[in-house]
Order: sequence, then C-alpha cells, then structure tokens
Amino acid sequence: MASIVKRKKSQFWTACFASRDGRQLKRSTKSTDKNQAMEIAIEFERVERKAMAGALTSAQIKRVLNDVSEKVTGDTLIAPTTEVYLTEWLAGVGARATEATVERYTHSVKLFLAHLGDKAQKPVTAVTPRDAEGFLTGRLKAGVAPKTAIVDLKTINIAFRRAATYDIILKNPIATVRPPREDSSERAVFTQEEVQKLVTAAPTVEWQTLILFGYFLGARLRDCVRMTWDNVKPETGVIEYQQQKTGKKVTVPMHYHVIEHIHFLATFGTHGFLSPKLAGKLSGGRRGLSEGFKRIVIKAGLDTMTVPGKGIRKFSRHSFHSLRHSFNSALANGGVPEDVRMKLTGHASKVMNNRYTHLNVETLKNAMTTMPLFGPTSAKGTPGNHE
Repeated sequence: MASIVKRKKSQFWTACFASRDGRQLKRSTKSTDKNQAMEIAIEFERVERKAMAGALTSAQIKRVLNDVSEKVTGDTLIAPTTEVYLTEWLAGVGARATEATVERYTHSVKLFLAHLGDKAQKPVTAVTPRDAEGFLTGRLKAGVAPKTAIVDLKTINIAFRRAATYDIILKNPIATVRPPREDSSERAVFTQEEVQKLVTAAPTVEWQTLILFGYFLGARLRDCVRMTWDNVKPETGVIEYQQQKTGKKVTVPMHYHVIEHIHFLATFGTHGFLSPKLAGKLSGGRRGLSEGFKRIVIKAGLDTMTVPGKGIRKFSRHSFHSLRHSFNSALANGGVPEDVRMKLTGHASKVMNNRYTHLNVETLKNAMTTMPLFGPTSAKGTPGNHE
C-alpha cells in the first residue's frame, strides 16, 4: 500500500510504494502538499503494478502521467498534435494581427504541415530540428527565393517559440536551424516622365488612381486598391490610411496632382472605394492587379525589366511596388530627411528605408561638393614621392 513520509531537511513529501519486483521504493513527489503527494504515490504504485502484469505500454504510461499531472496541477501532459496546435495558434494570431499577416502565416503553416505528412497528426513534441531543416531545404529546392523560405521558417519559429514559452514543448526545435543568406532582388525606380506615361497608358480612371497613389503616396498596391473616401481628409489636405501589411497608420499630405485627381473623382460621388471595380480583384494570378500593371508598363513603351529571380520565378524590377521605391527616392533626391521619409512611407527601420532609397547621380555629385577642399600645396611630385 502506497504511503508518504516527510524526511528531515526536505520540504517535499516522499512517496513509498512497492516496485514490480517486490522492492520498497522511495521517490520524492516534489510536492509540499500532503494530499497531492499521496495522489502521486498512489499513481507511482499503479504504474508498477501494471508493469508487473506486463500490460504497460508507452501510451498507458503517458495516460498515467497525464492523470497525475491533471490531479496535481490541473494541467495535462499530453501535447496536442502539430496540426491541432498550429491551427489553434493561427486562430489566436487572427484575433490580433492584420489580414495580410494571417494570410502569410496560414500559407507557411499549410506548407509545413504538408512537409510533415502523417507526422502532423503526432504530438507537437515529436517535431525535431531535422523536420525544420528538411522543410527549409524543401522550400529552397522547390525554387523559392531565400527571402521567401526565410519568411516561412520564421513563421513556424514564432509558433514553436510560443509552444516552448507555454511549456507545451521543452525546447523550440526550429530555433536551431540556420536560415540561408537573404539575397533580395532589387527594384528599379520610375522617373517622373515615366510615371506620366503610365498614367496616360492606364486603361481606366481607376488605374490612374492607383498609379498616382502609388507614386505620390508611396502606398503598396494592396493599400491603394482598398482606399475609400473615408481615407481622404480634405479639411487637412492629407490622406490617412492603415497599412495592411504592418497595421501602421500613415498620414501623407496630398500632392497637387493627387488633389486635382480627387476633385475629378468627386464628380462621380464621394462614397465607398476610390477604385470600386478594382477593389475586388486579387493582386496575383494572370488576371490579377500585378499582371494588369505589367501590361500598362508595356503599353506605355517602358521596359518591365524582367530578370531571373532568386528562385525559379522571374522578377520584374519595374513592378507596381517600384512606385513606392520611386516615391521614397524622389523625396531623398529632393533633400527630404530620412526620418521624415520614414514617416511618410511607414518604414519602421532605417535599414528598410535605405533599401527603398535610390539616389540619382546628380544627387550624389551634389553630395560630393560638400567635401572640404585641400589648402594650397607645394608638393607636385608623383604619388609616393616624399622628397
């Protein structure tokens, strides 16, 4: 019969019970509560009896330990399957993250579960660093750019880091995987004259709205197409919107050409989306907005600058996102300070802002004129001549 005793100089109760071979064993319960300690002692002995009968399996051991944990702490030890855990995690993310973030996380989770196969139905504790490394390798072999593979790995890492924090797993298996070197393809910028050609080549007024907003607001395509009249603040002369990607609120004063265009749009009504017919379209796909913009670039007589990407897909250096680069670069070339440009674009870091800054040669030349000149010198020898 199981019992408990209190040893000297120990705050914990000790369980006394019979082993499978008849020996009397003593194990610390690691509990200071007498009733809890007795529960643990009884379960210890129950395990030994089942083992003696030869009817103890690993599943039964887990069940017994789970019962002990639930009785003592109120929590279970049996972890959910990887699929169940990640699905529940996504549900939590959806309650506090932006729509774009949820969409990106969901895609990465779907790919990870597909990589695990049947193992996705096993406890989340069964995922190993080898699984994570295999997932990363598989993404790279599939031809995606390293940057894309890194995003997928970071997403899964966030989920498993939470599992470790909540003691669902002992250690985050994703954290040990070394990501590849990030090597992003560089966007090109549009000149002012080229933007004018794009506006002229636009097949509809709605496309003109998107192009003007992309260049004069520096907004992403997804944000431009979701703009409504509520975002327009004529009393203060600004456009305020919340970036779908980051959730950050951005305020941009309206340029003259934007004001002129807004006045024209107002003749058709001032309610709902500014580009209602395009608002329901997706960005990707052959009939998506990105491909639609590419057709406008070609119609304007401009080069899409399509080059091999870092993965198997081709990359257009002249895409709609280039308008955002052009906006930031035009401000930089005009002498607008970096901190102001960061506010207008919604960039959180200087590193990211620098990636969007493309200084033209004239600006660089002007910068060099600020370098101080040498004073009069008498030495006119050849380099290295110090006589």
